[in-house]
Amino acid sequence: MTRLLLPLLLAAALPAFAEPFALLETRESNIAALERYEVNTPMVPYAGTAKAAFPQGLPLAVGSGLRFKGYEKATSALEFWSLTDRGPNVDSPDVADGKGKRASKVFAVPDYTPTITQLRVSLAEKAEVIKTLPLKQDGKPINGRPIAPGQVGASGELGLGEQLAALPYDANGLDPEGIDADAAGNLWIVDEYGPFIVKVDGKSGEILQRYAPGQGLPLELAARQPNRGFEGVAVTPAGKVVAIVQSTLDVDGKTRNDALFTRVVVLDPKTGAVQQFAYPVSSHFKKTGDMKLGDIVALSDTLFAVIEQGKDKDKRMHNDIVLLDLAAASDISGKQLADGRALEYGDSAALAAAGVQLARKKTVIDLRALGW
Repeated sequence: MTRLLLPLLLAAALPAFAEPFALLETRESNIAALERYEVNTPMVPYAGTAKAAFPQGLPLAVGSGLRFKGYEKATSALEFWSLTDRGPNVDSPDVADGKGKRASKVFAVPDYTPTITQLRVSLAEKAEVIKTLPLKQDGKPINGRPIAPGQVGASGELGLGEQLAALPYDANGLDPEGIDADAAGNLWIVDEYGPFIVKVDGKSGEILQRYAPGQGLPLELAARQPNRGFEGVAVTPAGKVVAIVQSTLDVDGKTRNDALFTRVVVLDPKTGAVQQFAYPVSSHFKKTGDMKLGDIVALSDTLFAVIEQGKDKDKRMHNDIVLLDLAAASDISGKQLADGRALEYGDSAALAAAGVQLARKKTVIDLRALGW
């Protein structure tokens, strides 16, 4: 089936538009039409201190990932798989714990369960959530709260309630950021905590398998920056699962702003084999850690469309669709610099000496030109 790439913009949990549908002007030659929809979503029950301001609860924010599912037979409406992140949360001050300071987040709905959703877009009319699948582990709902320090996937964050009391950690916590489906009907999601790649039953929302650094995935991925783990996932025509790390790895806390690439992980679920490829940071970023990757779509087994964003050297925001080609890139699994350090420490010459061939990429669509 031909992939549907950027036929519309979906907006969730935003101030209501004047109309649920609007046809927008586009100046991008690669886009024939641009449509905007307000997504009609269920509400998340909320009983916090601001309950009077949100008597119906909080909107279910379904924009953490999106993948075209197919056409609804009776009406030809577009259907999408989507998912939420870890739930309503806001930044809060660092917390002193006797050993220094730790980052914290206030969770407005502490028991929120990250949820897969199915969206239906009735063309030129409306967009709505028609199905929800709360994620479960061994039949029990998981949570979006951080994972405890010392466990695989710990982000170092402390979850707080609205009264700033510490919340319990969740050993099965996920912060989902991307979704795709395989030919057997399984859903594949990725998250920022682990970073994890997770296989989910497409009918029940039950987590079937979780791949983690050191547990099916390369251990070096644990050096992801907090809240910048896997951001997108795609299933190729051959059935391989491709996940992208949002930003550069921060090896030993020293490489986040100097590493010349971030990592693309290719998992073969049939054999468990894993490959890694180097996605080059664009030259217009002042610090390499300023680049952030978003979602990814497989166009073939080696060709992908990726969202790349971030502020450049002149503080201009970029939101681009980039064509990523892995065909000639080298698998960097197990590779190190000549001095034994991680590849993230290397400059261009050192990477070349280590036998690293970066992936090729080309910007094909400027989302800012579409009014993003």
